[in-house]
Amino acid sequence: MAKVVSIEVGYSFIKICEMDYKAKTPRVYRFAMVPTPLNVIEDGYLKESAGLRTAIKEALFRNKIKTKKVIFTVASSKIINREVMLPPVKPNMMETMIKANLKDYFPIDLGDHEVSHVVLETIREGDNAGKTRVLLVAAEKVLVASYEALAQSCGLTLIDLDFVGNSIYQAVKKEASKTPSMILKIEENQTIITVVKDNNMMLQRSVNYGIEEAIHEVAVNAAFDVMDDQDAWELIKRRCCIKVALDLDTRVVEPDLEQDDDMEMTQARINVTRTLAPLINSVSRVVDFYNSRNPEHIEQAYIMGMGGDMSGLSKLLTNELGIKTNVFRKLEGIVWHPSMGDGDLFNYVACIGASMAPVNFLSGEKQQKQKQETNSSSLAVLLGVFFVVASAALTANGYIAYQEAKEEQKRLQGLESTYIPAEQIYQKYTAMQSLYENTLIGHLMTNRPNDNILSFISELEEKLPADVSVMEFSSNDTTATLRVQASDKDTAAGIIQNLRNFTSLQYVAVDSIQEVQEEVDEEDADGEETALRRYVEFTVSCTYYPNGYLPGQELTSQLETQLQGGTGAAQAEGQVE
Repeated sequence: MAKVVSIEVGYSFIKICEMDYKAKTPRVYRFAMVPTPLNVIEDGYLKESAGLRTAIKEALFRNKIKTKKVIFTVASSKIINREVMLPPVKPNMMETMIKANLKDYFPIDLGDHEVSHVVLETIREGDNAGKTRVLLVAAEKVLVASYEALAQSCGLTLIDLDFVGNSIYQAVKKEASKTPSMILKIEENQTIITVVKDNNMMLQRSVNYGIEEAIHEVAVNAAFDVMDDQDAWELIKRRCCIKVALDLDTRVVEPDLEQDDDMEMTQARINVTRTLAPLINSVSRVVDFYNSRNPEHIEQAYIMGMGGDMSGLSKLLTNELGIKTNVFRKLEGIVWHPSMGDGDLFNYVACIGASMAPVNFLSGEKQQKQKQETNSSSLAVLLGVFFVVASAALTANGYIAYQEAKEEQKRLQGLESTYIPAEQIYQKYTAMQSLYENTLIGHLMTNRPNDNILSFISELEEKLPADVSVMEFSSNDTTATLRVQASDKDTAAGIIQNLRNFTSLQYVAVDSIQEVQEEVDEEDADGEETALRRYVEFTVSCTYYPNGYLPGQELTSQLETQLQGGTGAAQAEGQVE
């Protein structure tokens, strides 16, 4: 069985697996994870770096990995993808059909992209019976070239280039039960959300939130007593630095077993937890999106990537999403070499999946060149036999074939003249469609979160009690800040809860709250002055919904992509609905 080295270059770590290539039951022989040098990768694109080459070569040497064939799996928002439904067609003709209709699938010029596809499933029943769900994927050639250059500089031969979304699906699809499961690959600044069911990928989204802010908050908070982000990450893996819920309103299913030493540590853990709110809100929107369009709702979730190492994250997601969440720790059909132990499987899922069925962004010319280099002797013999047989056939039937070709040429020329008007109409149609889509996207880009400020002010006027005073009000592009006076704490709590139910707001955070006593000049019935007035004053930060979105509004496909963090311009029409 041929071996391959599968590598994922992340912002913080380089993950490496040596394993069988495209095997039904692949065996992982060796694996390693080493820190990524600083500033060598940006959104999946590699920069020229001697440090990166050295890190990979040293990792291979130290772990006795001698295999020279390599696969890279890449995570980048510039890799665009879209799901399409193809009519019944033979597998060997599918690529031809896709290339012939690329302009219909992607409203952009793909001349500088490499395009590949993944077969998701063949529909067995219903109106689409016989059709095939296919995920089309396109990556810029300059992205592909950066990994080819890295492989060459490390003395390796690049045979495939996969993208992380497909790698995850290929690795976990055998784990899928008959009920939908959600896989969360959580890294520093990106999370890939995949929903699988019955060996099929039902939905995949990428959001630009991860655990980077949580790591930094631990690093700068004096309560944790660490020096830098690296020390903070080591602490996060050993000790739970977060609470089990974002706020007191969350229904806690998984209790908090971590004992806080004092109020300073309690507040520190609360601050770290709040940095994860954008990630949790993004995942929650994807869950709501899927559940609203499918009768069977997501019943379980699994964490992989750096998030699998973060202590307490599974409990926090369980409580906030209402879905039982665990760390991903096993893979069906994968054999780990006994001498290497179990390892942290959740860190290597993408590497494993990349070696099973990669999409392969390498162009046809490069694949053919590799095939010729690998099988040159066998190919020479086959070519010799082919030319002998072909020469004999052409000699015997040349004249007949020539006459048939001339007749076919006349027939095709006639068809061409017939279809020219239709082609012109089609070109006008596609041009207008492209103009419409670009105009719509341009309009959506003008929307700002604070477009909701009028709705917010209207709700304030309608819903705030008459005896409550808004002393200060300020607003920026995304957030409004209010300083409010209320008569007592119960009234203040009611106002805060009321604000959290505003349809114009996405999130409400209490910045400060205090009881105030102040002197006033008033006289009682006996003419004596009374000097004290008591009230509660608090400050809240109110975050608008992004891009003018309000709950209950029907989303356009482009606005839906902005709200859910879809990857690339071609996701504007969604991937799975």
